[in-house]
Amino acid sequence: MSDQSPITSAAYTTEDEDVTRLLDWFTAYDALAERGDVERMADVALFPLTVTTNDSAGECVTQQWDRATFIQAMGAAVGEPRPRLDNHRRPVFLNADLAVVVTDSTVTTGEQVQHMRYVDVMAKTGGEWRFTSMIQAGWGDMLRGAFSA
Repeated sequence: MSDQSPITSAAYTTEDEDVTRLLDWFTAYDALAERGDVERMADVALFPLTVTTNDSAGECVTQQWDRATFIQAMGAAVGEPRPRLDNHRRPVFLNADLAVVVTDSTVTTGEQVQHMRYVDVMAKTGGEWRFTSMIQAGWGDMLRGAFSA
């Protein structure tokens, strides 16, 4: 075993600037979603994108999405009428370049209000944040029926 320090460490201390930059990324992403700009939303993903959920039987469903599948799925999610999003995010940094972000979201479409919790796995590439994975419960039946990558 080497006496060199590991590349990653549980002792990583998050700087305020780390949190600000990541939350600013999400503010910009939310604005794209509220405008329904799925092409630009896809621009900030790292494909293939891993999508993990479960179905009504409680079985895990995971898919690898390419850009076209992401655009199809997110186009349906942020189509007309446009939802209003209220998101509260809690990032957990593994180091300065990797983070897991838990989001509690209230999505309002007309009179319908939906509360969700989901997780994005974030990684920097080229110095910019990208999401690499989306995890949210309850979408497996729809994914099996509608989207295949």
